[in-house]
Amino acid sequence: MSLSKEDNKIQSLKISGGDEKFAKHLHEIHRVFVQFLNPRLKKFYDGLNDFFFDLAEAARTNDEQTQYFAAIGDTRKNKTELMRQFAKNINIIFQKFKDLDLVYFVELSERTKEDELKLTLVKEDDLDQKIAINNVTGKISQIYHEELYLLNERLANMSGLDEIDNQSNPIGPDAIVNAFALSLSVLKSENRIKLIIIKLFEKKMVESLGPVYKLVNKYLKRNNILPEIKFQVKHKSSQNNQVHNSINYLANALSETDENYKKIANILNHDRDVSGANIQQADYSPEKIVEFSQLSDALLQIKTELLSEEQLENKSSISPLELKDELLKALKRLKAQTGKSKINEADEKTIDLIGQLFQFLVEDRNLPETIQLVLSKLQLPYLQIALKDSTFFSDKKNNARQLLNVMAQASIGWSPELDDKSVFLNKIKEIVAFIIKNHEKDINYEKLITRFIQFYQKHSKKAAIAERRHSEKMSGRERLSKAKVEAAKVLKQALKDQKVPDEVRALLLQPWANVLVLSELRKKDSPKILKKYQKFVFDIVQFTNPDKQKASSKIQIEQLCESMKAGLDLVALPEQELENMVKKTKKTLLQINGHSKTNKHLAYIDPEEILQLSKEFNKESSVAEFMQTDHDPTQDPETANDSKDEFYKQAMEAKVEDWFEFTTEEGIKRIKISWISPVSGKLLFVNGKGGREMDLFRIELADKLRKEQCRSLQQLPLIDRAMQSIADDLAAKTTVVNNR
Repeated sequence: MSLSKEDNKIQSLKISGGDEKFAKHLHEIHRVFVQFLNPRLKKFYDGLNDFFFDLAEAARTNDEQTQYFAAIGDTRKNKTELMRQFAKNINIIFQKFKDLDLVYFVELSERTKEDELKLTLVKEDDLDQKIAINNVTGKISQIYHEELYLLNERLANMSGLDEIDNQSNPIGPDAIVNAFALSLSVLKSENRIKLIIIKLFEKKMVESLGPVYKLVNKYLKRNNILPEIKFQVKHKSSQNNQVHNSINYLANALSETDENYKKIANILNHDRDVSGANIQQADYSPEKIVEFSQLSDALLQIKTELLSEEQLENKSSISPLELKDELLKALKRLKAQTGKSKINEADEKTIDLIGQLFQFLVEDRNLPETIQLVLSKLQLPYLQIALKDSTFFSDKKNNARQLLNVMAQASIGWSPELDDKSVFLNKIKEIVAFIIKNHEKDINYEKLITRFIQFYQKHSKKAAIAERRHSEKMSGRERLSKAKVEAAKVLKQALKDQKVPDEVRALLLQPWANVLVLSELRKKDSPKILKKYQKFVFDIVQFTNPDKQKASSKIQIEQLCESMKAGLDLVALPEQELENMVKKTKKTLLQINGHSKTNKHLAYIDPEEILQLSKEFNKESSVAEFMQTDHDPTQDPETANDSKDEFYKQAMEAKVEDWFEFTTEEGIKRIKISWISPVSGKLLFVNGKGGREMDLFRIELADKLRKEQCRSLQQLPLIDRAMQSIADDLAAKTTVVNNR
């Protein structure tokens, strides 16, 4: 409940005579509340250390454990600030209540200048946190409904307002839980940690609110504010009772309008207005409309005839669009529909829309056929849901709608070959069978969603581990290839057209190539080391060139040999071999630069042949294969079609978790992008069990899309896509009719 500025003035005049008493009572309520809750809140924060320590010990991954240990430090360091912020939020709420402004919170995106003194609800883009907050407020409202009722009535009487509900009560569940959740903004921890704390608040702190509500009621009663009031159950209107099958408080609070449904409704309403002149109003008089109970009986009869749990994977004998005809036949058999009676216009449109929705489902190439057949059995129960609950089509956050979307999305990569013992398929069939059997009762669809997601996460755990293993393996392989390519570039640049002894080339292309590769792999941590060992290559080539004009000094040679020894230490050469190699190279350097009387013959390689390596040499050198070719395996292949068409754009926009259907020699495969290489940009594709199927450059994916060797599978939720398709079809038909 909120008041305008004008209402505030009127209400202030109403209670002006009791302003002093109002302020006094409000101050005392504030004091009692804070005095009672503060020590319990302090104890709650003290207990977080032990709680997160237990979670860290039980953590399954190092990342999780690190998060929990970080949370211990974060909450311990900010405990005082957390309590101060919570107290500050409560102060703001009480001050606003004192001014009779009952809007305590505003969304950040909706904030105006007039909202500067209100608490800002920052949009976290985390549905889980909003759900957790609403769950806690709902639980408090349910447990303490009697105390809250009495408190709301007394606060309304004390303030002079007509009504106060749980949302406008300054110590009601909404105010307290949101004030607590907002205080968590002082933490640097991730949303996941804050979510855990909110859920723990429900477990540990909710029980503390009952006693404080009693204390405040006792104080108000003692001060003669509605001392004789009795608790009364407020009955909801029959209109609200009609919408209870799949929608709940949470869904209402988090609703999101389906814009495509609005388009559909506008087109249908326009058609009705155009054809309305031909319809007599008496045709839809109450006595001639088929009642909802009669529709339910007819649907039950059809369900008995057409559906059984054993038939979940069998193709239905009628198409989704034919269900309406079967329903009309059933109504006639039940004598609910005669020649003069009609189905309610809104109900008829719902029947048609459900038919089109499930027709879309059975034709949707994004779903495996077996899954299509199972989910299509939900048409009858979902028709009854939609007839009872108008939000099924209009609200994207409707729980029954979301359940179907979640199951469809999880099934996109399913195939019988990958589903060991049909575990996943049986779970889908189990949920569908449960809904078919119980849809006339109050099914908790939110709980079904939660349980299915928990099952799916557990079912996919092995796949996730396999995916991570493949990505790590591919990452290591690519980083190594890239390091070899970079080492080869340096060596080619340094040796090209140069004259050096055979043993120097052997040193550079064998052990020293490994030094360069290893330094390249570690360059992020030690960039100076890489530059030092790259410089060694150019220095030794220069020092050993017999045609150079100026000789290198003994000091320079000594320094170069020290650098050589340090580099070879990196690749763990046996100590004796390392010493011999350094000693031999030093002698060669001294001889070439005129610092030795040795007349040992040195075999020089002709500059034209210096980069022509034998096959035997390739086996010994880690970078030899990259010395003789300009091909970089971490770069797009030059042979691929690079046309900047729609397929190229589609491939460029592909992201992790996007699914594709490939036509291969082994048959049709549904695989997804599991990982994108930061080195090459390659896309790693895995199947539903996490097994590696292929890796492609984006330009190669575009080529396969272009040649129709693969196609992208839609990522939008099933019902959202269906509504968009239906809206487009209706709009197209309307355009055709209007152009006649």
